[in-house]
Amino acid sequence: MDNSAVFVQGYMVYILEGGQFIGIEVESTSIKLETLLGVDLTPVDVALCYSVSPRKVSHLIPRHKSLPEEPHFLKRHVLDETGKPIDPKLFYKQYNPYKSRSMKFAALSYKERSSIENIHFLSAIPKKKGASGMSLLSKIVEDCKRLENGLVMFSAKDNENVLVASPFLWIEADTPCHSELCGLRTPTSLYPCRKCYVHLQRSMPNLQSSSYYTGRHTARTKAHYLAVASTSGHGSTIPDAPLTGNALTASNLCFTNRATDALLELQSFDSSTDTSVEVLHNILLGVAKLSKALKGYENSQGISRKFTQELRHCGSFLGRDYKVLLQILPTILVTEFANNSILSLITPSFVRLGRLCSLVFVKAVRYDYNMYINEVEKAVTSLIQERHHYVITCEIKGHNPYSSKPKVHLLTHLPDDLQRFGTALHYETEKGEQFNKHIREHLMHTNRLNTSRDVCLKFAKQSAMRHIIDGGSWVSKDKMREKYGNSTAEFFKENFNNNVKNILFGRSRDFADNNNTDDITAKALCDNTFAVFMLKESRDQHVHPFIGKVSSLRVEHY
Repeated sequence: MDNSAVFVQGYMVYILEGGQFIGIEVESTSIKLETLLGVDLTPVDVALCYSVSPRKVSHLIPRHKSLPEEPHFLKRHVLDETGKPIDPKLFYKQYNPYKSRSMKFAALSYKERSSIENIHFLSAIPKKKGASGMSLLSKIVEDCKRLENGLVMFSAKDNENVLVASPFLWIEADTPCHSELCGLRTPTSLYPCRKCYVHLQRSMPNLQSSSYYTGRHTARTKAHYLAVASTSGHGSTIPDAPLTGNALTASNLCFTNRATDALLELQSFDSSTDTSVEVLHNILLGVAKLSKALKGYENSQGISRKFTQELRHCGSFLGRDYKVLLQILPTILVTEFANNSILSLITPSFVRLGRLCSLVFVKAVRYDYNMYINEVEKAVTSLIQERHHYVITCEIKGHNPYSSKPKVHLLTHLPDDLQRFGTALHYETEKGEQFNKHIREHLMHTNRLNTSRDVCLKFAKQSAMRHIIDGGSWVSKDKMREKYGNSTAEFFKENFNNNVKNILFGRSRDFADNNNTDDITAKALCDNTFAVFMLKESRDQHVHPFIGKVSSLRVEHY
């Protein structure tokens, strides 16, 4: 979990007069959670504590009196199953890094696919020397091949066995993981794209024209991946590789990792088309993160303290506030800072970024989807062109050529993925990233010797419990199909509290919805608020959205 945008509020404490007295500030202070190194459990003598302010030192004020003695959850050790304190460092990802794999079913609604119950854990491999996230890939592929060929399963709806065939549709991951799964070198190589053979040299002297970075290039195909996998080395030549005048081998084109060749055994999977470009790592953690125009806002004297603090809370590249900021910031820059010579250089880039964000953060497009894809393609092209223009005109020494970044280039393939998979929110990795917090909760109760097995067993037990309580059946030792009885139902009816839900069903915390995808029709609209409206039924074939103002249960065109 990224704690860089999480703040805690409390009172600063000072040691007075050689360590004999303790001063507690009268005014509360907000500090970053990541700056807290630990919790001091040393008992405090209240008689030695004073409330301090810039002008005076006094006896403890009422709101300070109970703080030194009252137990607080931050002061208590978390105990394991044996009653021993757990090292707090184990709760932080940087002290317990791992690579995880999970699976979800595609034939579900957006809401169902985004729920915790429908994300299924596969493996968790610690990031240790000699360990690799690819070590279990061959076993996972074997199971996927069985699903692809068809398995006999019992259908509760039909009350009989049915044949279920489930093809492997796509893989959601960040850019380095996608490169690893496709058997390519790191994204910093000369041919980093898993979908085409674009040649990216990230230095100013080798910068190409903007049309090179926005145009199409020779595509990597499944036939290319199969040709590389069929040879023992990387000396095979790709026949229709980019026309550079030289015969480029697989090694020249950055094919490297042979541990992922097992994925090519799946008939339904294509490494070049089924590794989707998703918005979290390529926009929020890619293009938007590269925009560091507000990097020095914390020390700015021209911005109010309140606004500065609000910007700090938008610092999470996953949060809803940050997504909103990306879309409203262009309007602020254009209207409020139009005469600022420095900001005018980057304002066009933010305008195009905001337009792209407004297009991709949608759950569904109900009318003229092809036009929507064309608009996304235009937005991507204009964004890259503007970034390229800024790069070649920027006078700052040592700045990076953003237009040749792999994450920027991958946006040119976003329209193809929109055509293949639907709107981008349906294959984003944000829910998968949030699922990691549930994996870490289970990791705390393992001995770290076989994390994948231990965590998988925990998730499997919780999944089995959900199956049973939802009315599912199972085959008994007598080969008879059974369901839970009345005694089990009575037990859960009497004891179904939060502890039972968390331990047996794994529902400690729900996923955060950072996209505002709820049905707006289910919420009451307040007067004097603005929203985007569209008629559900109209004789006019060209139905366009419009901004309206709610007033006395009526919508006025704004």
